[in-house]
Amino acid sequence: MAFKGVFSDDFYNAIHVLPASIAVAGPTGTGTLTGTQLTGALEVDIAVGNGASSAQTYTTDTAVNIIAALNNALATAYKQGLSAFAASVNPPTAGLPNLFNLSWTVTIENQGTTAASALAAGTGVTIAAVNAGMTATAIALGAPNAPVATRYVVTVTSPTTVTFTRVQ
Repeated sequence: MAFKGVFSDDFYNAIHVLPASIAVAGPTGTGTLTGTQLTGALEVDIAVGNGASSAQTYTTDTAVNIIAALNNALATAYKQGLSAFAASVNPPTAGLPNLFNLSWTVTIENQGTTAASALAAGTGVTIAAVNAGMTATAIALGAPNAPVATRYVVTVTSPTTVTFTRVQ
């Protein structure tokens, strides 16, 4: 596709300038999932654990850092896509649209940890579950070399808050 047309989803929904999905390596033991690891695509798959033999706790970065990393990823992708615009089509004059209510999915894959692990919220981050029967923070147990995925819908809820809602 040589040029984007006059109608472009990224004008109205900034997340569409990012790749559909990416895979990243997270901490192999208890540690922080950085804003850069948690953002960068419509679907982010993070591998954690790497066969750790005991329960691990993975903490999200702060909401402010997650939002900053998201903004950086969007700005970079948007800038790289400008050359694809037709000569008569200009980017929005205000730059990137507001990030409020922007959402994407994050899948955390427990790579063979032999004990249940947990996801803890960084400052400004809320972790919830889509229904009462699902533990919001537990990352599923996986046998060695059989990763088990836990999926969250991540939403920017204010300039300083982010919500992770477990859906799987």
